Amino acid sequence: MSPTVLPTDQAAVAQLAVARLQAAGYQVEADAECATPTTQDRYVTDGRSIANLAAAIRDAASPAEVSDRLEEVTAAHDGILAALDQLLHSLAAVYDGLGGPADRHVAARMRYLAEHRLGPITADLLHTRAGLADRTTATSARPGPALPAAAPPASPAHTASGRTR
Repeated sequence: MSPTVLPTDQAAVAQLAVARLQAAGYQVEADAECATPTTQDRYVTDGRSIANLAAAIRDAASPAEVSDRLEEVTAAHDGILAALDQLLHSLAAVYDGLGGPADRHVAARMRYLAEHRLGPITADLLHTRAGLADRTTATSARPGPALPAAAPPASPAHTASGRTR
């Protein structure tokens, strides 16, 4: 019992806590009175949302499901890469306004990343998505597993300072 929460509100507070933990990606075991069947998306950070998307891709049962998930990354209007492009251009605008000699260089670098680095990544992922969609059409008549087993994640690389990246 919490001294700051009325007894009549404790179940609602517990359900909210469970929903927030689930939204953050935690597996939560809760009593029936505290459990909630859904997470509350408004508590999911952008980073957690992308991690959840990566998990959904790893756990996908078919190439069609992976292709659908990649749409969230590659969508021109509201995909992750489009948002990253906006972020880089926003940073460039901020640095343009700062006025220092190094600031112009940073602004130019942000624009370069947006215009010359994101393009190839987007093109590769669009090609990958199209290939998965084609595979879905080609394999829909064949029985058998749709996707190979996922490879284990690579271990972090160590830098000269001993830090991992």
